[in-house]
Amino acid sequence: MLPEKSRKYFLVFASYVFYASWKWQFCFLLLGLSLFNWAFGRWVLASAKTMRPLVVGILINLAALVYFKYTNFLIANAAAVADLLGVSWRPSPADIILPLGISFFTFQGIAYLFDVAAGDEPFESLTDFLLFKSFWPQLIAGPIVRLHEMRPQIEAMRAVDYSDVSEGGRRILQGAFKKMVLADNIAPYVEMVFVQGAAPNAIDAFTATLGFALQIYFDFSAYSDIAIGTARLFGFRFPENFNWPYAAFSPQDFWNRWHMTLSRWIRDYLFTPMTFASRRRPQLAPLWLLLAMAICGLWHGAQWTFVLWGVWHGVLLAANHTFARSFFAEPQRNQVVRRIVQTAVTVVLVCAGWILFRATSVEQAASMFTTILTLKGGLHAAVLRENAILIIGLIAIALFVLQSARQPFARLFESSMAAQTLVRWSRPIGYAAMLAAVIIFDQEAKAFVYFQF
Repeated sequence: MLPEKSRKYFLVFASYVFYASWKWQFCFLLLGLSLFNWAFGRWVLASAKTMRPLVVGILINLAALVYFKYTNFLIANAAAVADLLGVSWRPSPADIILPLGISFFTFQGIAYLFDVAAGDEPFESLTDFLLFKSFWPQLIAGPIVRLHEMRPQIEAMRAVDYSDVSEGGRRILQGAFKKMVLADNIAPYVEMVFVQGAAPNAIDAFTATLGFALQIYFDFSAYSDIAIGTARLFGFRFPENFNWPYAAFSPQDFWNRWHMTLSRWIRDYLFTPMTFASRRRPQLAPLWLLLAMAICGLWHGAQWTFVLWGVWHGVLLAANHTFARSFFAEPQRNQVVRRIVQTAVTVVLVCAGWILFRATSVEQAASMFTTILTLKGGLHAAVLRENAILIIGLIAIALFVLQSARQPFARLFESSMAAQTLVRWSRPIGYAAMLAAVIIFDQEAKAFVYFQF
């Protein structure tokens, strides 16, 4: 309904109101970083002859992230090192509130400076850049959108049409279903096992690990669905962030399907520059993989468990490219058994990493690994009840069936009029059932897992 010239101003204003609804003071942080990146990209990097200005720009972006997210982490580890050296130092933690979504909009700003330094034209319009940086669907938890993905859409004339509203509504409903019906109902069972003081048996630890693998997938892909769907309501198309990650046949394939915008960010702005800098020593590539994934883990949180999770995936990716390359090679379509074995091994390895990701400390993670590997308690649960184990098992089986049947059904749908008729009649029933389930399970608001990052 607004005049076309006013629409971008309205979206920028609405995005800042959205962010201010959490804590209005941090709007100035978002605005300050946005103004710096726009001006620095337009007037410094666009004419820079060396990489030194880019390094300065990256460091300024990282300064805000390090201060708010890692100050207490650095202080605690410095105190631990002082203890090892025999120096008694007990600093008090700094009273710092972590700004919502700072990891995401900081990485987006770094990517923008990188792209401009690599030759992309910077935004000339400040309004266009502020919309690119703050558009609310992706502001808090991604997807991490990049310059080449958004500038044509921001600068183009857009109008709301039925296909955008229809697809946007479907994605929002799918996201709400994943979050409210699946992720939020799995979360209490996972918490019971990972809470401090719990003494789980092997069946508890295994079920909670599987449950967290499902919870974080449904939770984060739900946010991505809602973000992508909301953007479609305004004519914007965000990149996909998930593509059935637990159907991956290798660690590399997993990262090509899981949080895909972050995976591409790590590849393009960390791993590729490091390997290029040491291109005459290709044997160092596994080391750069480890370092890049360790940084990815640290980006998720200021805890050693996250760093170890990143290192674990770095080890898996390095193995994928070296001694395990033949095992994880992409299977042919007729190699069904090979594909099943590869997927099973990949899921087990990924779930082992989720223990590190979910554990509250390295000690708890080690205890969980020990509990599972020693089969403590056998099949007797000490924390969870049978219904919790059954529910998580049934959801895992349902997800396995869905991801296994999607391609055969897609081929059947293309060749069969009966299948197309069935889908046409059953789709509205499915949407109605999902909507009813969302209403029934909408009892207590729970934050998205990735809001803490």
